Amino acid sequence: MFSVKNVSETFNIIQEQFSGYPLDEEWVNLTDALYRITAVDIAAQENVPGFDRSSVDGFAVMAADTFGSSDSMPAQLKLSGEVKMGEKPGFAIKAGHAAYIPTGGELPQNADAVVMVEYTENLHDGYIYVNKPVAPGNNVVLKGDDTRCGDLVIMAGRRLKPQNIGVMAALGINRVRVRRKLKAAVISTGNEIVSPDERPAGSQVRDVNTYTLYSGLCAFGAQPVTYGIIKDDYETIRKTVGKALDECDIVLVSGGSSVGTMDETHRVIDSLGKPGVLVHGIAVKPGKPTIIGKIGGKAVVGLPGHPASAYVIFRVFVYKLMEVMQGSSAENETSVKAYMKVNYPSNNGREEFLPVKLERVGDRLAAQPFFSKSGLITFLSSADGLVRIKRGREGLNAGEEVEVVLL
Repeated sequence: MFSVKNVSETFNIIQEQFSGYPLDEEWVNLTDALYRITAVDIAAQENVPGFDRSSVDGFAVMAADTFGSSDSMPAQLKLSGEVKMGEKPGFAIKAGHAAYIPTGGELPQNADAVVMVEYTENLHDGYIYVNKPVAPGNNVVLKGDDTRCGDLVIMAGRRLKPQNIGVMAALGINRVRVRRKLKAAVISTGNEIVSPDERPAGSQVRDVNTYTLYSGLCAFGAQPVTYGIIKDDYETIRKTVGKALDECDIVLVSGGSSVGTMDETHRVIDSLGKPGVLVHGIAVKPGKPTIIGKIGGKAVVGLPGHPASAYVIFRVFVYKLMEVMQGSSAENETSVKAYMKVNYPSNNGREEFLPVKLERVGDRLAAQPFFSKSGLITFLSSADGLVRIKRGREGLNAGEEVEVVLL
């Protein structure tokens, strides 16, 4: 019989039981760092940019020379040079002078502003005519405006995104110290499961969970290892899970998590070591018969056999588990605000993670729920995210603002 936990209790158990999981650290090149978890804080060792530069195509000037200029009375400035991209200007701006400068070019000495080329006129008489005044600092990115030497730019525990890698490249960092990837076993159980390259006979179904879980682990940045399709046999499942525990940090077993006579996962977990099963049943829709166990510090998760349920539970609870085991920060979760497009009734007494499709309506996002049974996977492939409906709610109202965890 289930000893059902609610969602918050389950998250707390994951946090308490799997925090501080020992993971080695390693150095990787920036090209291999995407989605890896930083092992140390990263601080800037130099200023970015390293020089004052223009943010527009225009003319470097002393701002005071443009004060009072207009279309009817332009400021006349002597054109005295041109800044080349990637080169340090070999001249200084004098009062009453200007120099052409491209976007990203370094300001010559004495220049304190840039006039956009759109607000100038060149009559090819050796002068530039400025039709709009600029103040000191206009259209200029000053040295250190982006990052100053000593600034903390990326904290330990951050899952590296493309923009984080760009920051490190700008700072001259080409290698980063990260935590080892989690190694995760994927085991699919069930007498009815056959490989995707086989034609199902009778009540057989193709193996979906191995491939959705494998792909989900890759997207997370983990290292998946598949162990094939295992029949509903206690000894075979026990042997396979035992082998996976020797080789991996996490073991995911899809199917075999409910209380039927053929569902062996909880017995296997309890037989392999202490403390064994921590959670058998979560008050959640979909995926109530989920199992979470711990053996020798490692995690074993029994997922529902239904593909859509298995993936939702994977995205909600296994992602949380992996974040905790890698010591990554809470800011790694990606979500957006949206409003419900229609009314949606929910089951009282269980939290629900509702798949939704996001639509842009004006300047807001609208969440359109999917009305489908948990065993179906096709609708989930069209979903953009999940809306968490708290326990005790009878549903969500059209127009209500919700948080959507992106898939």
